[in-house]
Amino acid sequence: MTLALDSEANVVLAGSSMGTADFGAGATPLVGFEDPFVATYADDGALRWVRRFRGYQAMVTGVAVDRNDGIAVVGHYAEGPLEAGDLVLEEPDVLVVDDPEVAGVPSSDIFVLALDREGSPRWMHRLGGGGIDQGGRVTVGPGSDVFVAALSAGRLTLARFAADGTTRFTTDVGHLSGLDSSWAPIGGLAVDSRGDIFVAGDFTGDADLGGGATLGLKGNQAWVAKYSGENGAHLWSRHFGKLRDLGSSAGDLAKALIVDEHGDVLVAGQIEQGADLGEGPVGDVRRGAFLMKLAGEDGAIRWMKSLPTSMVRSTSLSFAPDGRVALIASFGAPPDLGGGASDELGTYVATYEPDTGAFVAQRRLAELGTELGVSVDHAVSVLDAKGHLSIVVSFSSELQTGFGTLKSKGWTDILLARLPL
Repeated sequence: MTLALDSEANVVLAGSSMGTADFGAGATPLVGFEDPFVATYADDGALRWVRRFRGYQAMVTGVAVDRNDGIAVVGHYAEGPLEAGDLVLEEPDVLVVDDPEVAGVPSSDIFVLALDREGSPRWMHRLGGGGIDQGGRVTVGPGSDVFVAALSAGRLTLARFAADGTTRFTTDVGHLSGLDSSWAPIGGLAVDSRGDIFVAGDFTGDADLGGGATLGLKGNQAWVAKYSGENGAHLWSRHFGKLRDLGSSAGDLAKALIVDEHGDVLVAGQIEQGADLGEGPVGDVRRGAFLMKLAGEDGAIRWMKSLPTSMVRSTSLSFAPDGRVALIASFGAPPDLGGGASDELGTYVATYEPDTGAFVAQRRLAELGTELGVSVDHAVSVLDAKGHLSIVVSFSSELQTGFGTLKSKGWTDILLARLPL
């Protein structure tokens, strides 16, 4: 699941669903087999509208809203066509394998779908092809252009579309391997005021972010790169972490990225003990969080912070209403976010001065309980202009929260909450 806010701070929720689902106004029937959906909620949590589209194995990984409240959705689909109103994308090709005794392998393709503010489909594009493609992130930039970063058969795919769906460019950059997360192989995507593109993620082993191959690395490496908004050309990139193999879901991971008004980029994620963020090993931090600011012009480090904790789950970044940087993250162990060690695990919001990284304040979201830091790996959150935090997480069986015990009525349920900062 993923979310964004429109100009009136309504929540735009996007994801995929199998079977009949109730988004807040009664049962919504299945259209295909695994359908993409978009739903919007008012400030009081009331459902405004929901749209389901026909998919077979469709997964939504990103959503963004433009200045006219148009909605852009990105994801990937397989095992059949994808249908949104009168718009149809063909079923991805079957991969041909060399072994004659083995049947062809179904592939997946990336989709980008644009809706108007009432949820009516406007245009849709298919990216990738010829392999296993994974939807990444989507954002909106100058002129309400739609920007996409995704993974196509191991290559970083960048695309830019005009507001009317006209393709400005699509390009594949280098290669990536050993990605930690099949749900979101791209950790973050943002665009500056000029339309240049910032992307963050992670890789293991050999990689080429567009500036030349990086060879022989074994551990997950977090990375951030900048690309031209005109044609996707590589401008600069850097990677950081510890050079050893720590297995799945371990290592150094860039999980969130935002750009400030000056075009500098802030990146947050997870680091391992001994990771090097560019100024030498960070010391005795074991699987802690990190927050850093890089110059948009060349990627030089403005400041960086390592935040001790033994387990980092979900991570998001936003700007608070006062302009400070807000880190929203769930931890499976009590963290130290800069104001001293906490004594409770769970989900926290911490704020920092944007120019120096100095710690300002933090709040533990007691309303969400502790399980988001223990059993839930993925939550997405965003702040509005009034300092209200919207957060979404999916769960199975039951979830213990400050609202009480939430019991799933199906295979998986969604918790959507809006809380004060």
